[in-house]
Amino acid sequence: MPESLRRYVGKRVVYLLVTIFLILSFNFLLFRVMPGDITKMRGVGEDTGMMMREYYGLNNSVPVQYIHFLEQTLTGHLGKSLSYRKGSEVSTLLGPPLTNTLILVGSGTIISIAAGIYLGRVTAWHRGKSVDKIGSGFFLIFYCMPTFLFALVLLQIFAVYVPNWPVRGATGPDFDSMNIVGKLEDRILHTLLPLFALVIESVASFSIIVRSSLIDVMTEEYMVTAVAKGLDSRSILRNHAMPNAMLPVVTVVAMNVGWILSGSIMIEVIFSYQGLGFLTYKAVLGYDYPLLQAAFMLEAVAVVLANFIADLMLFRLDPRVKL
Repeated sequence: MPESLRRYVGKRVVYLLVTIFLILSFNFLLFRVMPGDITKMRGVGEDTGMMMREYYGLNNSVPVQYIHFLEQTLTGHLGKSLSYRKGSEVSTLLGPPLTNTLILVGSGTIISIAAGIYLGRVTAWHRGKSVDKIGSGFFLIFYCMPTFLFALVLLQIFAVYVPNWPVRGATGPDFDSMNIVGKLEDRILHTLLPLFALVIESVASFSIIVRSSLIDVMTEEYMVTAVAKGLDSRSILRNHAMPNAMLPVVTVVAMNVGWILSGSIMIEVIFSYQGLGFLTYKAVLGYDYPLLQAAFMLEAVAVVLANFIADLMLFRLDPRVKL
């Protein structure tokens, strides 16, 4: 590994660890400064409330709770749920919803990036023509449309006109008894609608960014020189324009991971898709602070890791970063 890359990665790893530590600290303090008492909100008796406070360590001082919180988090013990399957370990509750969200958000992100880059490249290369005007119009419409509104429209259309299509849940009730092919088919059918609702706005956003970046690149002097040399248009687009246009796209993609995760919460609630967002919604309704802390931590760490990966990609794509 080159020395410059080693130093760069080392710095970014330090920043990553510091950021995660700050996230953990903020995650702890957020639920301590909120008004109210969880033992009273749940409507339990005074004796039961005192037992709950003793069991969850709420009678200890805040510094003691903080040290205990860090120790438990670093060892993988995220506490016990207060409402969702009472007494269950939070870490065990996160497994299936996290898997469902990774399937939805992971596939949605890949599709959004690939389709957004392709559509943005096509509209930029045909700037001012009918393809560009029609495509840009659709991009703006779907970019401005709220995610939940498009999801509700999809839900209404399929619930009324395609009644046999599954419009709720991540899997069907007989999922566990199916064979591999049946499970795959059931998973795809349940994921298609929330996936489409999640992808449509992301594709529009990425297409607009790629189009703007490409248009800026195509006005540079080296692009004019490439055209003057008589190079093939596809070669100019592939070898000269796209590598430079991808620099801001990488940064925006990393920043949009947070938006995709937050958007998936609304999508999962609307379609009753049992993912991490739906679990967070249920935890909010049940005042389940340990479960909320764990969900917030996972979502925040995912955004930080996405930005860390983007920094490494920029080091690879942009020679100026190496300086």
